[in-house]
Amino acid sequence: MASFIPSIRHPYWGFLGVKAQERRTQLGLSQAKVALQVGLSVREYAALESGFIPPDVAEALGRLELLKLDYVLNWDEGASRETVDQSIKVMSAPTWSPSTEGFTPDRSEYSQAAWARLGKAIQTSRLALKMTRNVFAYAIKSTSKTVMRLEEGRVYGDPRTAPPGDYNSEKYMLRRLALIEMALEWDAGQARTVLDGPAVSRAA
Repeated sequence: MASFIPSIRHPYWGFLGVKAQERRTQLGLSQAKVALQVGLSVREYAALESGFIPPDVAEALGRLELLKLDYVLNWDEGASRETVDQSIKVMSAPTWSPSTEGFTPDRSEYSQAAWARLGKAIQTSRLALKMTRNVFAYAIKSTSKTVMRLEEGRVYGDPRTAPPGDYNSEKYMLRRLALIEMALEWDAGQARTVLDGPAVSRAA
């Protein structure tokens, strides 16, 4: 069986990246050492572990001889290929979602559902206050386009995993939660509460 997978694209590599990072850490190896031995640049190997795979890195990974990774990480022969094959199988299933496998390709602090929940709450409060999007944008020191994306829940942890031209930085938005609360006359910490979602009640 060939050990090259030229057709693989993000996010299939993410499963392998998580396992490789865990194994490399166990062995006490640096990213630079692993990258050198498998024929990748440090940037390319770091991208594999992070799960953020831009197109040029995806091409490099497509040329990666996975048996070399097995050797460097002291895995059984074929383990890397098996991990990628399994990720394709899992992620191709109709019921698959990042949360079901404990893997979030975007590596955001909050899920897309959480940001959509906050966006809806923001829009509801803004309209109740009869506040235009432009006025709200000024209040949170941002732009109306950013507010539109926020209200639609389009917030991502990394631009390379967002749709082209459709990116709100999670880090950027988290720094504005206090401003959002002041603009909408919310209690301090209310935005985080909405992001965290309703508490799960447990039977006594």
